[in-house]
Amino acid sequence: MHDSRALARRGFTLIELLVVIAIIATLIGIMLPALSAAREQGRETACKANLRSLGSGFIAYGVDNDDSFCSGAFDPEVSNGRDGPVDQVGWVADLVNGNIAFPGKQLCPSSFAKYNQKLGSNGNTYTPAQARDLVQRGYNTNYCQSWYMARTEWNPQSGNYNMRRVDATLGALNGGSASVEHSRIPLLADARTDISDLVLGERAAKSMGDGPYGGPYGTQSFRDFGPAHGRASYIARDKDTDRIRCNVLFADAHVAAYSDTDRDGEFGLVTTVRPAEQKDFNYEVFDGVLSLGRRSKQVNILE
Repeated sequence: MHDSRALARRGFTLIELLVVIAIIATLIGIMLPALSAAREQGRETACKANLRSLGSGFIAYGVDNDDSFCSGAFDPEVSNGRDGPVDQVGWVADLVNGNIAFPGKQLCPSSFAKYNQKLGSNGNTYTPAQARDLVQRGYNTNYCQSWYMARTEWNPQSGNYNMRRVDATLGALNGGSASVEHSRIPLLADARTDISDLVLGERAAKSMGDGPYGGPYGTQSFRDFGPAHGRASYIARDKDTDRIRCNVLFADAHVAAYSDTDRDGEFGLVTTVRPAEQKDFNYEVFDGVLSLGRRSKQVNILE
């Protein structure tokens, strides 16, 4: 007969331990993607909450500023016809200086970028020390402003066709004068982050969209908006990303998500047709001339 005390002392064999370890490893392998997806879903939800909060801030700013959503762009390149120091002019300064919201603390948590490209020295703007000081004081964002919000549309009286300059346009968007439903006018979105665009040694977020493509009345280009959420096929080249969804804030303060369906790391245009067509955004996102209420591919003025 076997000694019962000897049986009681008998532990797992090596094979049994390996089987248990293999089972645990398999379970972990199954659970990790689900945990990662849940964590990213939480970040995407936080991003949407940030954008809604900023949208409410723009509406609050407009109450005291004749319905204008902001004073302009986050762009200090005055020598190039832009807005001014980022701690004095632009949507970030409006919110921070008015104690309305704090964009530097309300960053997209999923973005590869922590800093805005306009804090860099490539535009002969800020030194690294100045950039760090501005970030510390809250003058920073990793969201991209729409051209509409900063420039509205081309000013034919200007004689200037540089759509990114202040004097070529009507200036910051006024909610009371727009003839398009606010629910279709984009204000901010997750930004494109190219690996070649660096601030303080890290990838930087695009600051503002390019405006109309192919002329002052062309289709609006949103290629500086970029995917920051979800997972899809990997894109190499200058984007270096596997993200697919982009959150967009509209002028009525609602937020919607759109997918980079053609997997190029941005929300660009089909430019082989006239007028150019959006590749990723559907027609919920306005892309025409605000004063006309006309969208890409539509001839008649919308009601």
